[in-house]
Amino acid sequence: MKRTSNIIVLLALTLLWPGVAPAEVEKEYPFWQLVAKSYLIVEGTLEVPVADIQKAEQNSDHDFVKIQVAVNKILKGEVNSRKLNFRYYTDTEQYGGVSRQKIISLNGKPVIVFLQNVKEKYYLAAYTPETLQSNSATQADNVRKEVSAQEKLIQESDSYAAGRVLPKESEVQSLVELMVDKRTDPATAQAVYEAMIALGKKAVPAIIKYMDDRRKLTIPKISLIPWWPDADEGYVHYGPETVTDVLSVVLMALTNEDLTAIYNGGTELERAEAVRIWKIYERRIYGKPVTR
Repeated sequence: MKRTSNIIVLLALTLLWPGVAPAEVEKEYPFWQLVAKSYLIVEGTLEVPVADIQKAEQNSDHDFVKIQVAVNKILKGEVNSRKLNFRYYTDTEQYGGVSRQKIISLNGKPVIVFLQNVKEKYYLAAYTPETLQSNSATQADNVRKEVSAQEKLIQESDSYAAGRVLPKESEVQSLVELMVDKRTDPATAQAVYEAMIALGKKAVPAIIKYMDDRRKLTIPKISLIPWWPDADEGYVHYGPETVTDVLSVVLMALTNEDLTAIYNGGTELERAEAVRIWKIYERRIYGKPVTR
């Protein structure tokens, strides 16, 4: 049972959006996205189960192992204990993440670690080697500045959206109401989602404005034709549960940015983080960047 549950978690982290991992390997991971995707960023010292990782490599039998961090400073987020664990998959490098060699080399050394919170467990925040790095005063300062800038961007996004009617806003609002209306014909629910995507990139700020909506969907499923290169699937199927979830799918489709992991539902914490990330994106792309 444990082995099965681990495989399910891995699939949730790596295959929510087919083709994401290769895309991230091919391009340099944007620093702002790494910070935005991180629920928790800390300076600390690693305690790595070196023997377990080496055994997994020798046997090609990969699984999650627990890495302990003795926390010295918190750069983003909150944590109650000065020691925390995160789960590291021993073949993460296959997806462009932190290699076994790198994590072993950092055992007992000061690091900066970028973590996401998935169902109340910590994992490395993204599939990039930069999610775990040697500590330095310069990089810690860069993180602090980016965290501060992003908080300002979220506030600016809220103020901007509240003070005006955005392009395509009335269409977005109407389609959202159809998503939660129990009278919506199940046969037309897919068309509602497709109509939202058909509004185009001009509607992105309005979609983000209406994203923080936890109402349950009348029809909690959506199927999309994949648009990434070399896709083999005819359709990709998702099971979002709330408006927040399905709008994250819509935004991914419109922007080709994989910023969240709630396409098949998530915790309230994950949904809140998703809304924050998209507000940061909205100001970075559609507004004036904040000077750090």
